[in-house]
Amino acid sequence: MFWVLLLSFIGTGAASNLPGYCTLYKGEIEILKRPPRKVEVNLGDTVSLVCAAHGNGMADPYVYWIKGLGPGFEEKGKHMGPVAVGKSTLFIEKVTEEDIDTYRCVVKDCCTNKKEEMDVDVLVPDETCKDVYGVGAVLYGATWEFKNWTAAVQACKDKGLQIAFPKNKDENAQLLHDIKASFITHPNAKKYAHENWVWIGGHDSHEEGQWKEIKTNELITWFNWEWSQPDNWTKGNQHQEGQDCIGIRRTNGKWDDSFIHHERPYVCECPDKKLKN
Repeated sequence: MFWVLLLSFIGTGAASNLPGYCTLYKGEIEILKRPPRKVEVNLGDTVSLVCAAHGNGMADPYVYWIKGLGPGFEEKGKHMGPVAVGKSTLFIEKVTEEDIDTYRCVVKDCCTNKKEEMDVDVLVPDETCKDVYGVGAVLYGATWEFKNWTAAVQACKDKGLQIAFPKNKDENAQLLHDIKASFITHPNAKKYAHENWVWIGGHDSHEEGQWKEIKTNELITWFNWEWSQPDNWTKGNQHQEGQDCIGIRRTNGKWDDSFIHHERPYVCECPDKKLKN
């Protein structure tokens, strides 16, 4: 009935009456179908994700998808198809590398601008230490997924591996080589263009300045700090515990101390690791 009245208003040039409609409807958005936070696919698979909502005490909200948000930074992304009312489906017939991205379902009421946003990461299996996706054989396997440092350490263990940590200049160079190879070729990596740091397995969380390797609990004797690091920054005393974990810059292999709660990609040490000659 509402849409009949709406068309009647517009057809008679009475668009000025439309705001009056909005004042009558002050309900809430109810999410009926929430898409999953993460969808793991293989290239060539079909993806069909439904996002649906209802308006309680108001008209059903607009629903639409956008693509290309990228994790960890602000970007509006690209609209995916038309704006629907109440329900929208993200459909990809055959997934290509260009489809591996972050998508957002936006549910928005036209009158109140009330909005809910739900992000979905579409990604392929990381295949950490296998020669797939054109990465080549690696001794250190990067995983392009956001995790805090503690979760990254555990994620490597869940793969039957250990989080990587280079003990000397040669190992650090190999680690940097493998991260770069993964970054430029792995389908999951492209959306991390604004993330320069990757977690590795060093920390001083037990005693400030006593840097240890998490795998062995031994004191670290070789360092490759970025200039002016480590600085144990507290962000104006917002984090009084300081920065206790090490990340490696994916562009030059230098290290930085960082907050344990920051979420970043991470790199695991592959089985039977040996430096290439």
